[in-house]
Amino acid sequence: MGLSLRPATPVDAGQIVDIYFSAFKDDDLSLICFPRIKTVHDFWFNMIFEELSDPHAHFACVTSAESTGEETVVAFAKWNSPSAPLTLELPTWPVGSDSKLANYFCSSFFSVHKRLMEGRKHWYLELIATRPEFQGKGAAGMLMRWGLEKADEEGVESYLEASPEGKPVYEHFGFVEQEDLEIDLEGKGREEKYAEVFMVRPVQNKR
Repeated sequence: MGLSLRPATPVDAGQIVDIYFSAFKDDDLSLICFPRIKTVHDFWFNMIFEELSDPHAHFACVTSAESTGEETVVAFAKWNSPSAPLTLELPTWPVGSDSKLANYFCSSFFSVHKRLMEGRKHWYLELIATRPEFQGKGAAGMLMRWGLEKADEEGVESYLEASPEGKPVYEHFGFVEQEDLEIDLEGKGREEKYAEVFMVRPVQNKR
C-alpha cells in the first residue's frame, strides 16, 4: 500500500482532527485539556479549517489509496513559515476543556518559543500526527523532510517541541535540545509528570 504526500486542503479538516485525536489518545495532557467530547471536537475542526487558509501555516498530509481507489489521510503536519508571527495570545477554549491547564501549557510553550527564536528566521513544526495503524510506516518521515527541505532551501533554522520519547527521532533529523519543561499532573489524577523538550535544528550546510 503506497503512501503519497500532498498539501492539505480544507476538505481534509475532518480527517486531520480524527488523526489528532487518535494519535494522542494515550497522551495525558491532551486527554485532560481536550476530553473527547463534541464541543472539543467542533473547536478543533473549526480551528484547523480556519488555519488551513492561513498563509503562514503550511499543512501537508500523507495519504493512502484504498483498493477501492478512495484516498485516506493517514498523517499530517503543520509547519509555520518564518513569516509567521510569534504570539503569546491564547485562544478561548471550548466548553468542557480544562482551560486553566491548557492556558498554562500553551503560555509556557509560546513563551519559550518566543524567547528562544524571536528574531531568528525559522520553520516551526507545530504539530505532526499519524494514525496509530500507520505509525512506523514512513509517513512521519515524509512530513518531516517536506518541512526541512523548505528550511534548507531558505537557509534557516527549524524549531519544534517534542516528547522525551520523540526526542531521539528528531535528533536523527538534526535537531538539538535547547531546554525542557515539566508539568505536574498529580492534581489531575496522574502520577507522572508531563515533560516536553524544546529543540532547534541549525542551518544546514548547502551541498
